Amino acid sequence: MEDLRSCSGLQLNRDKSRVYFSSRCSQKEERADVLGIARSDLPVRYLGVPLTVNYARNQDCQGLVEYVQRRVEGWQAAGLSFGGRIELIRSVISAVAYFWLQSILLPVATIRRVERLCADFLWRGGMHAISWEQLCRPRNERGVGLRPLLEIREASALKLAWRFISGGSLWADWMHSRYVKHGNFWTCSPDNNHSVTFKTVLRHRGVLKSAIRRVMKDGSDMDLWRDPWIDRRSLLDIRGSPSHMKDRRGLTCSRILRDGEWRPDSYRYTEELEGFIMSTVIDPALHADRWIWEPPGASSGSGEFQFRSCYNLIRHTFPLSSDYEFVWCKGLARKMQLCVYKLLLGRLLTRDRLSSFGVPVPDPKCVLCCLEPESIRHIFFECTMAWQI
Repeated sequence: MEDLRSCSGLQLNRDKSRVYFSSRCSQKEERADVLGIARSDLPVRYLGVPLTVNYARNQDCQGLVEYVQRRVEGWQAAGLSFGGRIELIRSVISAVAYFWLQSILLPVATIRRVERLCADFLWRGGMHAISWEQLCRPRNERGVGLRPLLEIREASALKLAWRFISGGSLWADWMHSRYVKHGNFWTCSPDNNHSVTFKTVLRHRGVLKSAIRRVMKDGSDMDLWRDPWIDRRSLLDIRGSPSHMKDRRGLTCSRILRDGEWRPDSYRYTEELEGFIMSTVIDPALHADRWIWEPPGASSGSGEFQFRSCYNLIRHTFPLSSDYEFVWCKGLARKMQLCVYKLLLGRLLTRDRLSSFGVPVPDPKCVLCCLEPESIRHIFFECTMAWQI
């Protein structure tokens, strides 16, 4: 700490500082006394997010739920329109929830609670004419463009896995030296001694493998047998475990690279496999072998990670509907867009729908013509008074 002060000029305030120890650490009080800093226990909030050793519990994430509650309670008296409430959920509540999800693995119960608060606020605590799951779809899939937090949770975990394998950060280097060591990330098995974070990374290896591609300089950093460098698959996946596999561990792709060109004839390969090997990109100008982000259907070819394509890789898709494209056309007021959206879904709360939900309706007839029962079809296509308007 003295070295830090002398190098940076920053003075540690011991009164405002706390020291945290692992549960396996002995002599905690003695070590805290030596440092001159008060000892505390996890979880602790840092930048508004709880830091924990194990999986975050519901009580650890109560701060997010309370934040959402305060927000929606303050907005309820503002007389906001349906479209205005959607925009507040999208731009404020979802943005804060995304920040939490990028930092910790939120419990499913907490996510459900936040989404329930958002849905109740959207429908003013009354009947939900459209389910939250329906609303949380892209517009061309009959939604309003909100995103389900469970899918954001999975996309954030996949981003964490990408950060681990792409390297270049102190966190990635430390995690690799702590849990992988001299083994292989793609073949190591989950262990009870692994942290929650590393178990999450391991759980997303399958999806990650489908979204990345290897670009090589000389192949010295790529495991010949176990890394997925051949059309997103490993040589072990394609050929199976060879005899004397133990003797072949540690072999790198540099064994079949000579002067920047592939030499697959160094081993016996099928013609199809040799074609896959020859199609693998070699770039001698690179500083080292590296992974690039290239998920199926991605529009950008930069190789840099994009959360949008990561989310699209994770999310559940629904059939496209061209009938809804004209609903969101430019020039149409948002209030009218949402009215037509509810109309096409058949979710306008007409008197016949209210009666079917058990809501008492004194008179089921149309308020305009007073002749036929009020329904979506009657109001928009059959009512003579409506046609005159």
